[in-house]
Amino acid sequence: DYGNLSASWVTSVRSMGWSLLPLYVGLQAPCNRIRGKINKISRRFAGWQGRSAANTAVSDARNLRMGRGTPIYFDMESYSNSRKGCRHAVLTFLDAWTRELHFRGYTSGIYSNALSAVTALVAQTAINGHRLAEPDALWFALWDSKRNLKGAPYLPGHRWASDRVKQYAGNRTRKIGGYTLHIDADRVGGAVAGP
Repeated sequence: DYGNLSASWVTSVRSMGWSLLPLYVGLQAPCNRIRGKINKISRRFAGWQGRSAANTAVSDARNLRMGRGTPIYFDMESYSNSRKGCRHAVLTFLDAWTRELHFRGYTSGIYSNALSAVTALVAQTAINGHRLAEPDALWFALWDSKRNLKGAPYLPGHRWASDRVKQYAGNRTRKIGGYTLHIDADRVGGAVAGP
């Protein structure tokens, strides 16, 4: 169930001049320590799972009237890169995600903590005997409270320099229109959907 998210809502907010950051939340790293029941990437089927997630995300985007060229960010929550098997499964999954999105005509984005998938994507250039398909855009969490797009020391300035979104603070409470919201703060300099 998508709640209030619908094609008419997307059309409505775009007509108001808003841009969107489509985020797909799916399988997580095999070594992820999020509490509660979450589905995790299988080390054996990571490539297939990455392609499947991309196809589901494209189907969702089309149902929301977000056509070819739209960026779709995969939400890969924090995990430990120190475990080689876990890191390999995540990169295999993200490689397949990016390749399938490109094949389907969409822009690939990855959201992750700067210490997790971002660091792994910066450090590794090949996976499973071929060149690692890099996402077109990165959305990274680095809660340094600096309203800029700098990712040092985890993300060098020349990597994804024109396609970055930085989540510089999290878990902030804001009151808007009489509603109390718990939100994160982001600086957007990367691929978005909309005007």
